[in-house]
Amino acid sequence: MNTAFRIVSLTLALLTPAAALAQSLEIRVTTEEGTEVVEYTADELLALESFEIVTGNDYADEGTVFTGPRIRTLFEDVALERDDTLYLTALDDFKTFIPVAEIFDYDGIIAVLRDGERMSRRGKGPFWVIYPMSDYPELQEPIFNDRQAWQLSQIKVDVTQ
Repeated sequence: MNTAFRIVSLTLALLTPAAALAQSLEIRVTTEEGTEVVEYTADELLALESFEIVTGNDYADEGTVFTGPRIRTLFEDVALERDDTLYLTALDDFKTFIPVAEIFDYDGIIAVLRDGERMSRRGKGPFWVIYPMSDYPELQEPIFNDRQAWQLSQIKVDVTQ
């Protein structure tokens, strides 16, 4: 086997798991009946009803257009209560949480597009939680920027409590 082929094969083998992970969002819901896991690709998320949020935050200029489904859309089959909490994990293992009350109050989205383009990992993609920061003065608090997880890979909720 020639050396160039082995190097290319090794490179592809090392990149394949990360590339696959970067392209799906795992939703994990625990209920009295057990845990259900659903994975969405970017195409599947874009096939859901999409909404645009034109906003800025600590990591994006004012007037940036983000497009994706509302977070609550992903949980339509779950009886979420305002006092439930969503736990988010990013590709780099960053973890944060969002009180479900905020999902109902501010209609945050899972952004798949930024200014009409899919987001690369370097560009905070492939998925980014976005709140309409510019529309609500109370969202200017640092805690809300911290909840806008980029490179999102998983959302978990436990509704058994």
